[in-house]
Amino acid sequence: MVIAFLVGLGGPSVAGPSPDVSVPPGTRANAEGQLVSGRGLRETTDFLAKELDRRGIPVEQVGPYRQRGVEVTRFVSVSPQTPWLAIHVVRIVGKTLISFVPRAPS
Repeated sequence: MVIAFLVGLGGPSVAGPSPDVSVPPGTRANAEGQLVSGRGLRETTDFLAKELDRRGIPVEQVGPYRQRGVEVTRFVSVSPQTPWLAIHVVRIVGKTLISFVPRAPS
């Protein structure tokens, strides 16, 4: 499961943050275009949860949970109006990565 999820990280993710969701201060894009948070998984997760709540964007939060040394939190959009289907926050090899999974075109 984790391997499939991590393969998905290199797949269809929005390079930058979604215009309707702010990311934690200090977040930057690395050479591969991934968003790297300057904070840990817990702080990043809490920031995004508060931001989504503040903006009134309904989501289902899954996690945080740990699988084979990788910590993951997922925010799955309940609203069909968001341009993203989910936001993944992953802590692996000492880095906290944020990935916006785009919604499939209708």
